[in-house]
Amino acid sequence: MKAEVKTRCAFCHDVIETQHVFCEGDQVYLKGGNENPLTEEEWYPINFQWISVVRLEEHLR
Repeated sequence: MKAEVKTRCAFCHDVIETQHVFCEGDQVYLKGGNENPLTEEEWYPINFQWISVVRLEEHLR
């Protein structure tokens, strides 16, 4: 999928690859790789589980 955007980190100068995402309710969507600006954007639901920072820190210990 070519939805990645490559930018340079201002501090470490490494390339950071990002993707367009949005959430609606509890569902997270990833933008499709359609590069034709004349067609409608396509968004695909992805499996994503939100967890709290506190819970993440507990699992990393």
